This record gives sequence, structure tokens and C-alpha cells, in this order.
Amino acid sequence: MENEISLYNCLNDFRKPLLSKIINSLGLPSGSRGLDAGCGIGEITKLLYENIGESGDLTGLDFSKDLIQYAQNKNKKIKFIEGDVKSLPFADNCFDWVWSCDTVWTGPKEFGCPSNNPSPIIGEYFRVVKPGGLIVLLFWTSQKLLPGYPLLESKLNSTSSANAPFTSAMDPIFHVMNMKYWLKKSGLENIKAKTYLYDINAPLSKNDRKALELLFEMLWYAGKTELN
Repeated sequence: MENEISLYNCLNDFRKPLLSKIINSLGLPSGSRGLDAGCGIGEITKLLYENIGESGDLTGLDFSKDLIQYAQNKNKKIKFIEGDVKSLPFADNCFDWVWSCDTVWTGPKEFGCPSNNPSPIIGEYFRVVKPGGLIVLLFWTSQKLLPGYPLLESKLNSTSSANAPFTSAMDPIFHVMNMKYWLKKSGLENIKAKTYLYDINAPLSKNDRKALELLFEMLWYAGKTELN
């Protein structure tokens, strides 16, 4: 678990400038009540809390008891609880907003995905948010990690690991790029999609180098065997 938490911290530090930019753009009301669904070690939850201020009420939820305990020990002012995003332990219409980053990935359980079908999860988010409230879903949709090598990167991005957790056995309608469809099916309105960009420039810090190595391994570990 210590190694897993170390990896989370590395990647969170790498993305912190971009995540801060995204959170600041949302205009979350000061003093509002929010839920971070799939909060992990709570580092993004902390950024959300700082954004709404100490008068706000923020809850972080994750299925991992160990990660929740770590998050709670580091952030005493935020409430963290263990729970399942498919069955949220909250009353209807009790949050002003729900934030869910890197969580609603549809795919097999062995890939760490909560479900092959996102509808039950979105339905739960919709249930706990007040009428007119906000649901924010974040996903990695694209990346350019090898500037100057577009052909190599395009080939690497065609491998199975780069397209995980989606597999050929899954229903294409539940692919993340069809999100607008399954969000509408869950009853959401005023659906908007926005792409956020952030550049990483040399010289790279030690943490940035480590984070990029982790991303290379995560995205392209199958590349060597599939492209040979």
C-alpha cells in the first residue's frame, strides 16, 4: 500500500497545476456542499476544499479503506468515508455538486473499473445532487507525450494498453467518448464538454520525470510486444 500511495502522490503532484486550473474554472460556490466520488488519497479533495473555503462542507468517498484512512489522517478538516459509487450512502438531493475524477471508467473489474455500464454510477450522482446542481466528470482523453515523434506515438496509442480499460468485448455505446448519450439517459441536462490543456516543458523536475515514466508504463506497456 505504501508503494501505491507513493505513486498516487507522484501523479497528483504532476497534475496539480492542471487540476487547480480546472477547479478554479468551475466557479464552485463558497461554502457549498460537495462530494468527491472516488477520492483516492484525498489530494484532489484538498484542492476542492481550499476552493470552497472552510465554511464549505466536503466529503471524500472511495472504496479503499486504506486510502480513506490515509486521506483522513492527512486532512482532518475533511470528512472521508468508505463507500461504493454504485450505491452512495447519502440521502437524495443533499449535495450542491459532485466531482468525480478518473473514476467512471467503464471496463472489467480486473482493470479496477467499478462497472461495465456507467449508468448506475451516473444515476447515483444524479440522485444525491440537488436540482440544478453540478456533476463534474474528468477523464484522460488524449495526450502528447512524445513531441517530435508523432508516428511512434500514434502507433503506441493503437495498442490495447493505451485503450484500456475498454476492450473489444464491451458495448461501444458505453465508451467514454459516447458520454453525452449515457449522461442524457441518466436524466442530466445542460451537458457540456470541455478540454483542458497543460504543457510540461524542460527542464523536468525529478517528480515530473518519474510521473512521465509511470504514464509511459501505464499507457504503453503492451506496445513492445504488439508492435514487434
